[in-house]
Amino acid sequence: MPEAALSRADLKRGRALLWLILAAALSAAVAVVAVLGDRAAVTATSMNETMFPGFAESSAKAATIRIESPTLYVTLNKGADGKWTVADRSNYPANPEGVRALMLAMSQIKLVERRSADPARHAALELTTGEMGSGHAVTVTAADGSVLAALVAGKVQSRATGSSPGTLFVRRAGEDQTWLARGGIPIPASVGATLDKTLFTLDEARIAMVRVEPRGLAPYTLTRAAPGEPFALDAVPAGKVAQSAQILQTPASAIAGLTFDDVMKADAVELKDATTATFATFDGLVVKVTLVAGGPEGAFGLIEASVDEARAATAPPPAEGKAKADPKADAAAINARVAGWAYRLPTFVLTNLVPPLEMLVEDKPAEAPPAATPGATPGETPAPEAPPAPPH
Repeated sequence: MPEAALSRADLKRGRALLWLILAAALSAAVAVVAVLGDRAAVTATSMNETMFPGFAESSAKAATIRIESPTLYVTLNKGADGKWTVADRSNYPANPEGVRALMLAMSQIKLVERRSADPARHAALELTTGEMGSGHAVTVTAADGSVLAALVAGKVQSRATGSSPGTLFVRRAGEDQTWLARGGIPIPASVGATLDKTLFTLDEARIAMVRVEPRGLAPYTLTRAAPGEPFALDAVPAGKVAQSAQILQTPASAIAGLTFDDVMKADAVELKDATTATFATFDGLVVKVTLVAGGPEGAFGLIEASVDEARAATAPPPAEGKAKADPKADAAAINARVAGWAYRLPTFVLTNLVPPLEMLVEDKPAEAPPAATPGATPGETPAPEAPPAPPH
């Protein structure tokens, strides 16, 4: 009887153990199915699935682009003429190449692997937004307010190299699901980086005269008689000589390739204690830059173009193979672009555009002492030769 009782107890324990084994097997099967299902989802998105299908076509309807990052909040608007402007800079023209690059990148980004859908993981992937966020949010909307594409770009996993586009983490705006994506989103580093930096085109060879009047320092003028000749400095201080022709060319080179960091409305700038630089071409175009303090990062410059009729009347013929310049048309085009704006010029541009006189001169070399007379004691002044004897 005891043995039979023990057998029944053992049987019960065996049945319990069997149920535990079956339960464990069932759990393992569920886990396998879940893993396989997740892998199936990953496989489905590992085929370069476009993040925003159809955006390559619908992007033509874009009317607004909003970019938000930890250090940047900027809105770009497309006008009736199809040109983009920067709303945060009083609708100054936006860099068209930058806009095209951003739209193209968003149309080409591919989802390659599903990652976490837990919002608590967003920070680690740099996909959070808001004041304390680390992600870069880009939203493209149509004129009717409908969203054409909206994403948050996060941590870059691999940089683009050669033909490889690189990878980064992304998520669609308003969704918690994150992805590893192939491609890249060119986020501008600042509002200034979204601006069209084209000011005007001026052939350096056209410049005949440069007049710089620095605030509180000595003014000076650089002139040359013909294109291709070196500039001459008009007022060289005593004991100094002009620097090389290359250095004297610096202001002319700077105005020909003038660039800027940022922009604001001209009426917000106080024209006080200004430095001016005036550039005149052989054919009569005159470009004047008025500079006022703009903090440690540079100065604000106001640009104005005009025509010197006297120079225009005596302009030399154009070089062979070059068209005759039209200073009136050039001045009108420059003013149409720059009128009403003040441009922040970085320090390195200012150094080249309006260098102080001391940078254009150097100490005059000391004159060599006169050659010593043979037989004379060093430091001794030789006696004058006796005059020839008068004829008898």
